[in-house]
Amino acid sequence: MRRVGLLLICVLTICSVIAQNQNGVVKTRGRMINGKYVPGRGLPGAIVSIKNRNDVGVKNADGSFSFPVNGKQFMVQAVNKVGYALVDADAIPKTYTYSLNSIYLVMETPEQITQDKLDSERKIRRTLQRQLQEREDEIEALKAENKISQQKYQEELQKLYADQENNEKLISEMAKRYSELDYDQIDEFYRQVNNYIEQGELTKADSLLRSRGDLKSQIEKHIKDGEIIQQEKEKVQRAESAHNYDKEEFAHRSYGYYESFKMQHQNDSAAYYIELRAKLDTTNVKWLDDAVQFISEYQARYKDALEYNDIGLRQSIIQYGEESKWTAAFYNNIGDVYSKLGDHTKALDYYQTSLKIEEKLLGGEHSNVAALYNNIGIVYSDLGDNTKALEYHIKALVIKEKVLGLEHLDVALSYNNIGSIYGKFGDYTKALEYHQKALYIREKVLGLEHPDVATSYNNIGYVYFNFGNYTKALDYYQRSLEIREKALGLEHPDVAVSYNNIGGVYNRLGDYIKALEYHQKALDIREKVLGDDHYYVAYSYNNIGAVYESLGDYTKALESYCRALVIFEKILGKNHPNVATIYNNIGGVYQSQGDYSKALDYYQKSMEIFEIRLGNEHPNMSIIYNNIGLVYDKLRDFVNALNYYQKALKISEKVLGGDHKNTQQLKKRIDLINQQLQAEDKK
Repeated sequence: MRRVGLLLICVLTICSVIAQNQNGVVKTRGRMINGKYVPGRGLPGAIVSIKNRNDVGVKNADGSFSFPVNGKQFMVQAVNKVGYALVDADAIPKTYTYSLNSIYLVMETPEQITQDKLDSERKIRRTLQRQLQEREDEIEALKAENKISQQKYQEELQKLYADQENNEKLISEMAKRYSELDYDQIDEFYRQVNNYIEQGELTKADSLLRSRGDLKSQIEKHIKDGEIIQQEKEKVQRAESAHNYDKEEFAHRSYGYYESFKMQHQNDSAAYYIELRAKLDTTNVKWLDDAVQFISEYQARYKDALEYNDIGLRQSIIQYGEESKWTAAFYNNIGDVYSKLGDHTKALDYYQTSLKIEEKLLGGEHSNVAALYNNIGIVYSDLGDNTKALEYHIKALVIKEKVLGLEHLDVALSYNNIGSIYGKFGDYTKALEYHQKALYIREKVLGLEHPDVATSYNNIGYVYFNFGNYTKALDYYQRSLEIREKALGLEHPDVAVSYNNIGGVYNRLGDYIKALEYHQKALDIREKVLGDDHYYVAYSYNNIGAVYESLGDYTKALESYCRALVIFEKILGKNHPNVATIYNNIGGVYQSQGDYSKALDYYQKSMEIFEIRLGNEHPNMSIIYNNIGLVYDKLRDFVNALNYYQKALKISEKVLGGDHKNTQQLKKRIDLINQQLQAEDKK
């Protein structure tokens, strides 16, 4: 009832001043070339200055723009576009009367304007000269055939030369007129009339005009009909304006409530209002996009996000076409959702569709194109193809450095992503190098206390964690936490990430009480801010399970792992790699308890999902093959143990390299198994 009351209040706040939108177009002129009509083209990038209003930027490819007009009249003070000038200088500054029809501001390059005038003048002069010669020949022929007297002959020539003299005086004015004529703004009848005039066929033009009948009476009737139509249009327009004002008012209030609740991390209420705004006008692609971003990022409501994206995609195609920036944006959004759902094949397909559009619209070296390379790189990383992931992240970086400069925040993001890939390769030296590059830019541009700086500290901490330098890792994680708590508050999801990572360090240091304390802090924030069924909540349960496993409390470990499993299966489905990870962890608990049969069962469940979703050469496959090998090793089934160890080694050597500690450890295990098999053969 409280929410309904807010909407009713909105109805009472309708303002009596009704704004109306005037449409306009900035374009080159439509022409007749060799008797064939060629339309003008829009000029996006132009700036139109309206008196007492902010300048209007022309963004649409067809050159169209609009702006609100409160009264009946408005003044266009200037129109500017680099390299272009107005064809008709009288078009500005000029006071216009509001109309449902668009105003047209026709521009050309100065060179084209000059050339058009010269071409028109040359055409008119040649036409008049040809007509003069033809008429002189006709008169001479009549005289030679004695069809006219000497006096008539002289009179005809005198009249011809007088007409020619008058035409000479008009050549410059006529040339200017025709060089300014925009054929896009006249109908086919007048295009033909003007074409005859341009060709010097004035008799045909006059005959065509006369064929329209009594022009005066027709115009009078047309004016009366127009007045009636205009009155009806004004009624509809007033109703539409009032309706649109209500809509904008409701939308403004909804968005205000959304922002307020979002700042307080009350995500259910925030989602309610951002969705309420989207439902006000399901043709407004911006509102749909805002709803998608929030419910996907903060609530993991991927099914709902896909529905909004589907509506947004249809509307963007209807309103802007198959190859517009909004269409590309929604393809990208859908790719994001499928990426989070773990359906990396679909995510890749949508990202690549978006990429094709952006490349066609913007060229191959635009920051939007680089952003899509970044997204595609992330998908390949999730698919386990870190080589391709690195290739796309580097392509993104090259564009960003060229277009945005070496110290732009988007460049820092690429450094961050490349650092993460090197971390997955196990090349922590390079990972550290790139994360430090990202940190340098972020500190320089954003200062020392920005959340993005905290992210870099967090990632550097992760590298030191993998180096085994837990003291430095803890230092960076705590520096990240300090910034996040100050900048974002104590209950932000990023603060929970820092708690989670600090808990991971304490777990490695063997301080399980502190590890459990920090993981519990992370869980509390995530459940409060994101809800009980968010995948970050599942991550926390998984990590808490790992601590209990380290403490030897296998009952609580299994309980935590199972709670994580329930959430992942609910959100992501039963065949997601995260589900496979939990199966692997549960298998580890059973292995620690000596229940090798159950351990093997869960490891094999994990393996089946990883094989389907990630392929046979993903690093996770090396882990699961190793774990299965360990179980067979414990069961003294050395043949199977050797088989799985060798599978694990093959992936580890390819992905991590021969000198990585995991690779070396697998080699030692294989050597021990071979020794066992040799010993058995001797027996």
